[in-house]
Amino acid sequence: MIQNISPSADAFLAAVNQLEAQVARAQGEIGSGLRVNKPSDDPSVVSDILQINSTLARNTQIGQNLSSVTAEVNGGEAALSSAVSTLDNVATLASQASNFNRTAADRAEAAVEIQDQLQNLIGDANTSVGNRYVFSGDADQTEPYALDLTTTNGTTPYAGTAATRQVEDPRGGSFAVSQTAQQIFDAPGASVFAAVNAIRVALLANDTTGVTTALASLKIAQDSLNGSLAYYGGVQNQVADATAATSTIGLQLTANLSAVRDADVVSVASDLTTAQLQLQAAFSARAKFPATSLFNFLA
Repeated sequence: MIQNISPSADAFLAAVNQLEAQVARAQGEIGSGLRVNKPSDDPSVVSDILQINSTLARNTQIGQNLSSVTAEVNGGEAALSSAVSTLDNVATLASQASNFNRTAADRAEAAVEIQDQLQNLIGDANTSVGNRYVFSGDADQTEPYALDLTTTNGTTPYAGTAATRQVEDPRGGSFAVSQTAQQIFDAPGASVFAAVNAIRVALLANDTTGVTTALASLKIAQDSLNGSLAYYGGVQNQVADATAATSTIGLQLTANLSAVRDADVVSVASDLTTAQLQLQAAFSARAKFPATSLFNFLA
């Protein structure tokens, strides 16, 4: 077997390979901005990187869900604010129409206006955001109500379902984000629709006593509606708080990921320069090394 003629050549090649590997790694880190591009770069932090990435993805999804809910909750709050104003108008119209100096014709005309207000309330109950009826509960593709003056409430029966949907909080747990149109506009003993329609019916019948009785029911319905408006205001605050938490958590997770995965570009650039200088010095020194051949050993 022919042995290596120059052991120093093997040492030189090994050193060159090591320096070239250092240069290649440094260039890769600077180009990608990452210290860990593949598991073999640092096996000890791979599990941490995977865990942080998973948590970051989950946090991002929660943020997207909250963004969708924000639009729906804001739309619901706006609809309820509109409904509160409508009930104020109904109370004013009914009080004026029940005055002793109004005629049956005046009250019949007011009844038509009350019917228009009832239709407005149904429109509020049927509010949709992003192709979803926000007050239909889990049946969000179903319009909850329609006008039907043959019923006591002046509407069709509630066509939606219960609202069981909740949104996740990035800090843990979840919370409800909606009420149904039935809870808001047709609560037992505090039905907005029933009170308004009762006023309409009493005005058509020229029944001032009936109007007074219906106005008392309307006051109860107004209190109930204001309660739902306050509920949506509270949900708006919860969603805004959870959204802010999502942003804060996202920033922290990104910082944690950067700490274990990203390259220290300044330090790596310094290492690259050092390795390149060492490589150049090695080649320069090797070039000055006396050349030998087989004939030197045979002489």
